Amino acid sequence: MEETFTPEPQAPAEQPQGIVLLQDAQAYLVTAGRWARFLGILGYITAGLLMLAALFVGTIVTALSGFSPIRQTTMAPIGLMSFYYILIAAFYFFVSLYLYQFGTRVKNGVAFNNSTEVTSGLEKLKSMLKLIGVVAVVMLVLCVFVLIGVAIFVSHMHNAAVTPGFN
Repeated sequence: MEETFTPEPQAPAEQPQGIVLLQDAQAYLVTAGRWARFLGILGYITAGLLMLAALFVGTIVTALSGFSPIRQTTMAPIGLMSFYYILIAAFYFFVSLYLYQFGTRVKNGVAFNNSTEVTSGLEKLKSMLKLIGVVAVVMLVLCVFVLIGVAIFVSHMHNAAVTPGFN
């Protein structure tokens, strides 16, 4: 009696899960990565210059006030201006950091065919966009409060001008 060999059904070859990037898409990611790194470096430089400006704005304003005929300056607005410059520099730094990390990781991920590195780079891009979005919402809310404050101030000034004894 002859044995017959019946092959067991083979499982189909494992298909990759998710998105497969074509060569054009990979080239676009590499180009975006290069530009992101470049813009990240420019952002680091800008953040550094803003920090220097924040440190020296008091000295510069004090020196320039010597030429003013009024010669009365208060340090509160200068300190507020320094704080504002520091906030902007911190924002620029973190945006630049995320952008630079995105560029580096995407470029390396495509070069070494490492999807984990590309995913990490895209996560940094998401973080950068999230930071920009949160700051944009905060700025819009602050603008609304400033507009309300200006409206109240103008209303108060109008009432004070109409009724002279009103304080």
